[in-house]
Amino acid sequence: PDLILMDIQLPEVSGLDITRWMKADDELASIPIIAVTAFAMRGDEERFREGGCQDYLSKPISVATFIGAVRKFIG
Repeated sequence: PDLILMDIQLPEVSGLDITRWMKADDELASIPIIAVTAFAMRGDEERFREGGCQDYLSKPISVATFIGAVRKFIG
């Protein structure tokens, strides 16, 4: 894929854990990942970026914000 939208609050495992696993895999490490969460808290953006996400979106997401974030990575 050219881009991954990663929901951080998954039922069985943290999306941030999956992001870290993907970034540790040579075949997947270069794929940009945008973190998506419904439960935004102070410090989340920094934590997600440190975990390997290139961008961060908090729900609800406006169409313009979503399109802008995607265009940063896939034009």
